[in-house]
Amino acid sequence: MNRIVIGVLFVLLALCPLGMSAQQTGGQSSLSTGVNSALGDITSISGDFVFDENKMVAIPNTNIKIQPPEYFKYSESVPGFVHVGTMSSIQVEEVVGTSYLLIAMAMDSAYFATQGMTLISTEPVVLRDGSEGILYTAEMKLKGFVFERLVLMSGDYHYTIWINAGYIKMLSSKLKPIVLQSILTSKIYE
Repeated sequence: MNRIVIGVLFVLLALCPLGMSAQQTGGQSSLSTGVNSALGDITSISGDFVFDENKMVAIPNTNIKIQPPEYFKYSESVPGFVHVGTMSSIQVEEVVGTSYLLIAMAMDSAYFATQGMTLISTEPVVLRDGSEGILYTAEMKLKGFVFERLVLMSGDYHYTIWINAGYIKMLSSKLKPIVLQSILTSKIYE
């Protein structure tokens, strides 16, 4: 993901003089308009999350569907969704043949410490479809930034939904509400 961010910044820096010269001559070139539009798409975040069953996305090679937040794009490498402008991601995984309740028994502060994180809280949650789950909130430092991570565990006795959502902590007030609402839309389908 760092290569993507660096690449985007490089392109924007490289094209910036073209946009400035077009503005200085009194008009805006289609190139600078395109750059401004691309920059808007990369940095846009919607403050609201409105559930829409038609926006549910089936994650390939799983039995999980989820509605991503607006402006988050699907990435096979995650697998899940990323928002490049805020360095945020929602990783969706499935564990087959094990109940999330069994996995959750091992998810304590010691487990998070082995992953380089500090466990902040653990709480029961109810997903949009009425199923129950557990939400963990943790923090970690990475490349000079403090990241907040939400880990959702849910499912049934055969499938476990395991979602890791991360974002820079200083953006938590804007990102956490929409990311949380998104991950709570996750559900198992067959």
